[in-house]
Amino acid sequence: MIDLHTESNFQKAIEAAEQLSVDERLVLLDVLRQRIGQTKRQELVSEVAAVREEYRAGNVRFGSVSDLMSELDEL
Repeated sequence: MIDLHTESNFQKAIEAAEQLSVDERLVLLDVLRQRIGQTKRQELVSEVAAVREEYRAGNVRFGSVSDLMSELDEL
């Protein structure tokens, strides 16, 4: 959900982009896609590091789907 402050910033960004030429908008789109990709990669690296730490700490268990379902039934 977008709050009013974020929505206002979002609207400002759209209005600013509309002031650009079509070619500039296309460049902006490429830049945004690249930055979003970088952000997603950074998030994935962080998640992998956290999972590896959980594994090293012994907080990860292995089993089959049946094992999982049995454990859930016990709760």
